Order: sequence, then C-alpha cells, then structure tokens
Amino acid sequence: MACRFLNVSKSGYYEWASRPPSRRAVADAELTSTIRRIHTDSRETYGAPRVLAELRLGLGVHVGRKRVARLMRLDGLVGVSHRRKRRGWKTGSSDLRWG
Repeated sequence: MACRFLNVSKSGYYEWASRPPSRRAVADAELTSTIRRIHTDSRETYGAPRVLAELRLGLGVHVGRKRVARLMRLDGLVGVSHRRKRRGWKTGSSDLRWG
C-alpha cells in the first residue's frame, strides 16, 4: 500500500532498503566520530568554527565549514557561547546630570 501511495515499485523499494551505505554516508560517520572526540576533548565548549580549525590545522583534514556545522547539528553537539552583557544608558541619571 505504501509503495502505491509513494508511486514506487516494490522491487525498487527492496533494492533501496538492501543497498549498502554510500561513500559519503560512511565518510560522514567517520568525520562525526572525529568531531565528537574533538568536542569532548574541549570539555564540550568548542562550536563549529573551533572544531573546523582543529580539523584543518590540527589534523590536516580537508572539510567544509557547512559540513562540520551540519554534522554537529545532526549529532546534537553545541558549543558554549558567552554573551556580552548589555550596558546601556540609565535614563534617570543622565537627565539629572545635564539639567
């Protein structure tokens, strides 16, 4: 029934289901394990830019920025970001100073 709904032949579905993983899927799995190790070694603080720098400079792996970000996102790895505190003007004290 699902084959008819998706407009796929039964033989095509079973061929797809029994097909081995592609080269890219195997490479992504290996790269994900390396990324996971780098992220763990950094006490789970490194985000995609630092993991990318570690891969390129430390390990000599040629990989793209978006690929690292995608693999980290799919694996649930997130870096720590420290946001700057906002310091704005205090409206009450600035009026008194010039008044």
